[in-house]
Amino acid sequence: MYWLTMIKRLVLFCCLCLPALAVSAQEQEVKFAFDNYHRYYREARLCTDSVKLEAMKKLRVYFHEHPYRLSKVNMSVPPARCLELLTPEGTFSDMDALEAEFERSNAYRKGFHTTADDRVGIFIGNALDRLCCIADAYRRGTLTADESLSDKVLKAVVHYGMLEAGRSNAVSRFHASCFAIPTAAVNIYFAWLDKMELAERGGATPLLEAACDMLKVLGLQAYTQPLRHDETDKNVVSIERFRNHVWWVGGNALAYRSLLPVAAMYSSVPMVDVLAEVCRRGISVTSQLTLHDSFWTEGFTADGAGWGHGKQCLIWGYPIDGTFNALNMLGMLKGTPWAERLSRENAQAILNFLRGGNWYYYKGFTLPCLDRGSYVYTAAEKEIPYAKMLNKVLTDWMDAFTETEQAELRQLWKEVKEKRIRMAGYAPGMYSGTRWFFNNDDLIKKTPDCHIMVNMASVRCDGLESAPNFADAYNFYPTDGMTLFQRSGNEYRSIMGGWDVTASPGVTAREGMERLEPVVNWRGYCSKHNYAAAATDGSGDAVAGYIFEKMNASEKEGVNDRGSSAGCNEVLYGVKAYKSYFIQGDYMVALGAGVTNRQSGQPGHIRTTIDQTALLNDVCLLEKGKKTALSAGVHTWKISGKNTPWLVQEGQFAYRVLPEYSRKAFVACETRPANWVLHNKTNAGKKNLPDSVKILRLWIDHGQAPVDDTYGYTVYTGKGTPSARLPFRVLRNDSLVQAVQSADKKLLQAVFYPGNHGLQAGGVSLTASEPCTVMIKTVAGKSVFTVTDACMNAALKKITLTYNGETIEVPMPQGEFCGRTVSYELP
Repeated sequence: MYWLTMIKRLVLFCCLCLPALAVSAQEQEVKFAFDNYHRYYREARLCTDSVKLEAMKKLRVYFHEHPYRLSKVNMSVPPARCLELLTPEGTFSDMDALEAEFERSNAYRKGFHTTADDRVGIFIGNALDRLCCIADAYRRGTLTADESLSDKVLKAVVHYGMLEAGRSNAVSRFHASCFAIPTAAVNIYFAWLDKMELAERGGATPLLEAACDMLKVLGLQAYTQPLRHDETDKNVVSIERFRNHVWWVGGNALAYRSLLPVAAMYSSVPMVDVLAEVCRRGISVTSQLTLHDSFWTEGFTADGAGWGHGKQCLIWGYPIDGTFNALNMLGMLKGTPWAERLSRENAQAILNFLRGGNWYYYKGFTLPCLDRGSYVYTAAEKEIPYAKMLNKVLTDWMDAFTETEQAELRQLWKEVKEKRIRMAGYAPGMYSGTRWFFNNDDLIKKTPDCHIMVNMASVRCDGLESAPNFADAYNFYPTDGMTLFQRSGNEYRSIMGGWDVTASPGVTAREGMERLEPVVNWRGYCSKHNYAAAATDGSGDAVAGYIFEKMNASEKEGVNDRGSSAGCNEVLYGVKAYKSYFIQGDYMVALGAGVTNRQSGQPGHIRTTIDQTALLNDVCLLEKGKKTALSAGVHTWKISGKNTPWLVQEGQFAYRVLPEYSRKAFVACETRPANWVLHNKTNAGKKNLPDSVKILRLWIDHGQAPVDDTYGYTVYTGKGTPSARLPFRVLRNDSLVQAVQSADKKLLQAVFYPGNHGLQAGGVSLTASEPCTVMIKTVAGKSVFTVTDACMNAALKKITLTYNGETIEVPMPQGEFCGRTVSYELP
């Protein structure tokens, strides 16, 4: 009987669709879609839990009264106009020519490079959006049933649904097929709920029944598309469907798919059972060492940040979206048999992220290079992106937190609204001071006066994705040691339309912006080496280092969303360097060693950019207390031992090259043309974009073919004039050890690279049993050792230090906290 029914409906569909649609070429895909529909609809009917079934009825009414993600549906064409454009055959007359073109080119069987290139999916999605507009007008009472559910409208549902159901599953169908089209389908269904329930009871016309069936076929794509081509395709209503795949975790799992409305559309208790568990288990953390054991392979990370699209520090999108929608769905299930309180694990994961995420936001601005919209022009201050999630917690889930935590959340909300998150009174390293994000290779310093971020790289992390058709086109360098210094929070975002991206701040790279070609790369770029670490006790002091040698993160094993970057942009590759950072109070020291051009045949000098920031105020050279103003243009930065001058931008920061490690340095005070649309196409819709930007750029030149070159510079981040005598001394700078000691000898910081034999310099003797970063601080006559394993060795239980003849064994964190800094005080 089932097969007979399906065949009859397929015949009806074929009669309703244009003759050019060859069912024989697409019947396998159509059969697949209808097999899934009937299977899960039949399984839903097997449930006998009367309590859950009664709750399901209420959910269906809820989605009739509260359309789901309707803001994502294009409702720009008025319902009357949509009806006017519909032909008696159920096609939109203004879309017929494009549909005919698709048929001639067999586009329904082809894949597309990116979601923005999916012309067929966008085309079908637009048609469904118009039908949603017509259906929603019926729900709101502005169209009658005869108008909204006329034959031509129902035929259109079947027609465009058949185009979608018959598309090839041999290629991945993403945004339109799994997000947009199911969202339109469920909203059409619930707008027509009374008529859909009539069809399900068997009391409707064959055409209405066919439209009802087709909406369920399209809705189910929220669970089926894109196919994973693994065991989960055999049962999409399962926990494993929402695990261990970039398209099915975090935001891609719960935020953009209309999952709960589809479950209600099917009246499927099994679907809601699965979703409730996925929501609860998804509010958790993952980490480098527990990646494959944690529930999700991305989302909140144990260090307080988050991952999206692999191990990218995309904390403002996927982790927030996934968790917010988990909370939202669980909230919808309150008062039903699926309702549960948040667990202690859920609450701790949320609180850890709220604390950690604050570090990536400063005075109303998110840091650039944390999403694929870094080059979107931003002038106005905005609330931190997790504000909506925090508000959801405050409104619906405060009972999951202790009284102390509730007070913290309320204070955080107040400061979020003020766009100034200070959280005074909390421990150093929680909201301010310095913090090492060990899952993301990030060292950050945050105070009321300044913000510093060092975005390092290792093979453990991915880079930052590029998608030139609808997002950033040149995200090639953000995780190459990009080092950002800010006072206002907008020093970089206001000028990035005029950036030379090969001169990204803090980066050692080959010059050649004109040689860069925008590409689609969903995993960005990282370093080949498993080495990156920072040691910090949460105060204003920290040390960090990493080994840099660029690779395309899409070339890692197991990547299922590579993009089109393979073999492109030769200018990116072939530079190696050992890079370290020493924060001592108001001074940051940056050292480089082993700087080598491994592809010296390529044109362009290798340079280390100290900064490329907004030119806001007067710039001068400060030497022996005398200021010399710099005019516009490029200037040679005189390097002359102790007399090497400071470069000062009034009210901002002061910079000084360390002459013993740097040979040539330059300063440019420039007004550059700003091509915002080149960097990100979405800027095309923005008004009042600056045509030009003023930029201060400073760099050290290593020449065209450096081998084991070095560099050194310091940045003064305090207010006023930097000290005439540097309050630190560099003890060593090579590819085995880099070390800096404060002038008063109360602070020693060192980076130990693989193969080192310890540090013997300036009366200091220090060895480490493993590659690591070490900070030794003398406080009240006692030595405090702060140590971080740079290789995240899961088997490493301790690191043994020998300091001036004394042996200290520092235990290393295990499991999800592997790679975190440990402080140890000598008894």
